[in-house]
Amino acid sequence: MIKLKFLKFLISILLITALTVTGFSASAAAKTSQGIIYPYVHDVDNYYGEAEEYIANALRERESVINLELFQIPQDDIIYIMRSVMFDNPDIFYVNASYIPYQYNKSTGIISTVTPQYIFTKSKIPSYIKKFNSSSKKLIEGIDSSWSDYKKALVIHDRIIAHCKYKKENLKSYTAYNVIVSGKGICEGYSRAYCYLLSLVGVDSKCINNESKAHCWNMVKISGKWYHVDVTSDDPVPDLTGYVSHKYFLINDTKLKSYKSKEHTGYKSDLSYSSSYKSTSSTHNNAFFRKILTQIIYSNGYYYYLDNNYKNKHYSALIRKKDSSKKVIKVIKDVWRAGNGVRFVRSYCNLCEKDGYIYFNSKRSIYRYSLSSSKLKRLYKMPSFLSKNFVGIKFSGSSIYATKRNADMTKSTVSRIISISSKNKATVLPFVRYSSKKLKAKKSFKLKVYYGSGKTVYKTSNLKVATVSSKGKVKALKKGTCTITAVKNNREMKCKVKVTKK
Repeated sequence: MIKLKFLKFLISILLITALTVTGFSASAAAKTSQGIIYPYVHDVDNYYGEAEEYIANALRERESVINLELFQIPQDDIIYIMRSVMFDNPDIFYVNASYIPYQYNKSTGIISTVTPQYIFTKSKIPSYIKKFNSSSKKLIEGIDSSWSDYKKALVIHDRIIAHCKYKKENLKSYTAYNVIVSGKGICEGYSRAYCYLLSLVGVDSKCINNESKAHCWNMVKISGKWYHVDVTSDDPVPDLTGYVSHKYFLINDTKLKSYKSKEHTGYKSDLSYSSSYKSTSSTHNNAFFRKILTQIIYSNGYYYYLDNNYKNKHYSALIRKKDSSKKVIKVIKDVWRAGNGVRFVRSYCNLCEKDGYIYFNSKRSIYRYSLSSSKLKRLYKMPSFLSKNFVGIKFSGSSIYATKRNADMTKSTVSRIISISSKNKATVLPFVRYSSKKLKAKKSFKLKVYYGSGKTVYKTSNLKVATVSSKGKVKALKKGTCTITAVKNNREMKCKVKVTKK
């Protein structure tokens, strides 16, 4: 701290002196089109390490102008230094890394000041930092310091993908904040978030990009060796609930190039900015996780996952694995078909985990497996009148949301299905069979509520159009529309009723 204060003092003196000797002009060279990503040059870390540390601390203090005269930084290097600072400090998410105004000495080309642009209102940044820290803590919850770096990297990779979907909205999409807090982002946000979460659990990693600067991913150090991890490429677009690929997890240079992916075209391990991170180890190239397409849960020395091509029959099986031994917990033989009857080549069983339980779906049911007692229980079975199929589940807060598709798998809807209490009691949320109903005057139907416990209270929005009894019998009276509301377990369900003439 004393050292930094002394540096600030010297810089202020030098700047005053420079201003009396020569003029300074604002440069437009640092401005870029929104979304353009400059290359991240690792070598500047070694040469400008002290300057980067100074800049990072100034950004954390949200300074409006950062004086850099003491460090004698050439104009051509400042962009790379600022980008390096931003990648090495993903927690400084509130600074615009794509727009860096600066001033320099016209005669020497040496940088005098940098004027960071903040993408959040300064007064609100502390509250955003609080949200960022809280959400980060949740994503690494349960990860023990005794775990190997390999296990930590795997679990965090899967949690980010399960939590996030690829979506570009604004400058915040490039930040670790948007990925960790909002669950949305693009490749730069994914790689920054992964790098930051790994740092919290003591795993060394770096952000890198290809030569065209159009895609960003990570290098992760495991057992002294560097590997590629591309969290973004392992997350499908469009988003598929519960789908987690491991194609780009812990692969070497050769494996990466073998995929011939356009996102990684131009990457060379001998480039100046990546030579220190050359990846040659093939230790994990053919690991068990390579073909797994769901989140992998690690608990008490075991890996849990769904094998969605079990015995090469397109069945699904919940597997518990330790070393070379495997135990099948549950086999699901459901088949998902398109409208023409053609069978899909994969199963849509997916899983999620919360507070010591694994939750997973079959075609029409949701199950829960206890990691402590090894007990398996079906929590929910879809009523036969619903012509939909589950294709994935995920947690949001304390509730399970399920993605359902219609019988021919062409349209998707997301519904809140189950609520989990603080004591892990699972409650299936009540629902009505109809969300809308059309009937003629003098006709009636029963609005039945499924699941839930206790009394159901019904009411109508227009007694002249339709009435509803205490048992849910709806009677149409005259032409018009109204809404029938059913309330059960504090959950309000609505059915829009349209009445036509006899």
